[in-house]
Amino acid sequence: MYQDPKRVRTKSTVYLDQYEQDVITALANYLGVPKAEVMRQMMMKEAQEVLGVDLAALTDTIAASAG
Repeated sequence: MYQDPKRVRTKSTVYLDQYEQDVITALANYLGVPKAEVMRQMMMKEAQEVLGVDLAALTDTIAASAG
């Protein structure tokens, strides 16, 4: 059904206090996207920064090796 079964998203629970929830809700409303998308993007951006992963450079490297 899926080309890559590892890309199927699973559910994770995050517990937020009311202030944190309000920030996520406000940002989601401002951007016009679901709260899950806001949180996913924030989480992945933070993970990339912490791990020192530069996706643009990685994409360029993969494209260069493929071509």
